[in-house]
Parts: sequence; C-alpha cells; structure tokens
Amino acid sequence: MPVRYREGEANEQDDVQDGSAFRCTLITNMDKLRSMDFELTGTVALISGAARGIGLTVAEELAREGASVCGTDIRAGLLKDEMQRIAEQYDVETMAVAADVGEEEQVVDLVRRVASERGRIDILINNAGIRQVAPIHETTLKTWDDIHSANLRGQYLCTREVLRQSMLDRNEGVIIFVSSGSGRRGEKGSSAYCASKFGVTGLAESVAKDLKHTKIRTSAIMPGMIWTPMAEESEMADKDVDWLDSRQVSKAILFCIKQDVDTIIPEIRIYHRSQI
Repeated sequence: MPVRYREGEANEQDDVQDGSAFRCTLITNMDKLRSMDFELTGTVALISGAARGIGLTVAEELAREGASVCGTDIRAGLLKDEMQRIAEQYDVETMAVAADVGEEEQVVDLVRRVASERGRIDILINNAGIRQVAPIHETTLKTWDDIHSANLRGQYLCTREVLRQSMLDRNEGVIIFVSSGSGRRGEKGSSAYCASKFGVTGLAESVAKDLKHTKIRTSAIMPGMIWTPMAEESEMADKDVDWLDSRQVSKAILFCIKQDVDTIIPEIRIYHRSQI
C-alpha cells in the first residue's frame, strides 16, 4: 500500500488527551476467543485526541496492524507532524483533520470528510479530553462546560455522526469509549472531571444497548493513572506515583477491537499494580 498523508484544516488551539486502568467483562466462548483474529489491514480508524498521549499510541498500534489512521485534534501542527510520521514509519495511509470535537458543525464536517475520502469508518476511538482540578465551590461554569464539552459532548457527537454517516448503513464497526477510573469513583477536587467521565461510562453502556441488534461493537476503557503529556502537566506530576504506561492501554483497546462480531467486551478497567 502506498504511503499517503492527507492534511485537514489547521486550527492552532490546545488540547489534551485523557485516560486513566483491570476489570474485563467478556461475553464469549473459549472457541471464539482462541480463534480471535479480526483483520485490521485496510480498515479505516478515526481517532480523536490523536496528536499525543493515548490517542497517538493507539494510532501507532493500529497503523502497525495495517489500518488507515485518520487523526483529529485541536493541536493542528503537532497532529500534522505525527500523522505524517506514522504514514512514513508504518507504510499506511493517514489523514490529519484539525477539529474541536465539542463543536457540532466541526464534527459533522470531520466525519463527512473522512467517510468521503476513505469510503467508510470501521473504527472510532473516542479519546479526546481535558482535565482541570478545583473543589466544587471553586469550579466556574466555564470550567465545568469546557470539561464536559471536550470529555462528554465530544464523544457523543463523534459517536452520533460516525453511526449516521457510516456504520449504521454498513451494519458493522467498532466504537471505543475512553473513560477513566474516575468514571467509576469520585475524586477530591475533580467534581467536573469525574462527572464527565461518569457520563462517558453511562454513554458507552447506553450506546451498547442501542446497538445490540446490529453488528456494531462497543467497549469502554477505564484506565487508572497513566503517564502522558496531560499527566506531566498536572498537579500529580511531581508525586511519587507508579504510573501506567499508555502502551498497555492501547493494547487493551486493540484487544477489544480484534474480537469477532459476536464477542462483546463491555468494559475494561486497567491499572498499574500499585494503584489497586
């Protein structure tokens, strides 16, 4: 396959990716599990928050498997560079389309462009997100809205548009929701962030039920504390913490994607041993 890199509209804003670690609920049988081999060569993956952190690691993992990678992020320059590097390193087609996933019109256009140029979208990785900390009585409405726009509304909009514009007509695909350990338990000083991640967890469970009678599969990933650029910028960066490696999270995502159509992994919680 020839290397081809495509660039989208530029938008020099800031973005951060989130993720946070092991409960695996598996509906399957052992024969299916042993024969698991979902071929990714030639598939088309759309990844939000793909310029760095978990999103970038997942992009590399999928490219290594032969998938065409379409990344979106509001860090336009970094996104462009990373998608071009992946195209050259893994000999796959990539696209870089800058967009704010919390903005409806931008998401509609993003999905339309990817579906039009690539013919379909087989895999959606809902990963983009931000984290800001403050006790609830110091949390401004802007902070609350910014976090929910990036973390929750963005996953809703991307999921809705990928289903509308590609997956439902084809009756197949995989949607991954990157939530967090904070989507199962509250944390001090993180009411807005935790509320958004609880929302992602609920969204993922509800979408799975909406799609139960299709061949579209969904999984939610709930990592613990991961060493990513967002972690480096956080108040936790200088603390004595055993961080989870983002590559382990990307491998968990790949595991979910590579199941057969009748095998559902509703959620995976994955942590560094010390965080249990």
